[in-house]
Amino acid sequence: MPPTTRAAVTVLAALGTLTAGCGGGSAPAASTPPGVRTPPSIAAFLRLPVATPTACPSNVSGSSDGRRSPWSGHVDVSIFLKPGDTPAQIAEVGKRLHAALIVEKTYFESQAEAYAEFQRLYTCSAEVPRSDTPASYRLVLELTSTVGQRNALVARLLKDPAVDTASCDPALPCTDVVNSASAAPRR
Repeated sequence: MPPTTRAAVTVLAALGTLTAGCGGGSAPAASTPPGVRTPPSIAAFLRLPVATPTACPSNVSGSSDGRRSPWSGHVDVSIFLKPGDTPAQIAEVGKRLHAALIVEKTYFESQAEAYAEFQRLYTCSAEVPRSDTPASYRLVLELTSTVGQRNALVARLLKDPAVDTASCDPALPCTDVVNSASAAPRR
């Protein structure tokens, strides 16, 4: 594998590992009344400077810049779409999510927004092509939903050909569902 590709794969692996932790939780901040969830401050996060260095030698792996994803603490589940999905496929996943009974709120992050977030979270971001950073849906679930209901929703979504991966709140990870649609056998 060429050094640049190896560096890109390393950064993507770091993205996958750290993004799994970016699902965040819906636990409200200490100053927020119980049961009230605040929306993430994506615009404020994207005003931060890009993590440096943006380009690294082939023998240097990307790393977190020590920042926390703006989604952390605001969503229960993150659904990452395949980079080559068409607008129609993306819209169809969104329709199903909006119709899911346990989903209270759905946020959409475009591929461009995801790349901008990625650049602020990780050094060596220039090693990863913009096209490799997936669009996503971020979900806040109903407070009355159960772990079983959440896991069933994630399992269903991972069977969708437009969905690549999913991550759940690190405080309550999706441990009994397949973490990647590409690793799951198709039925």
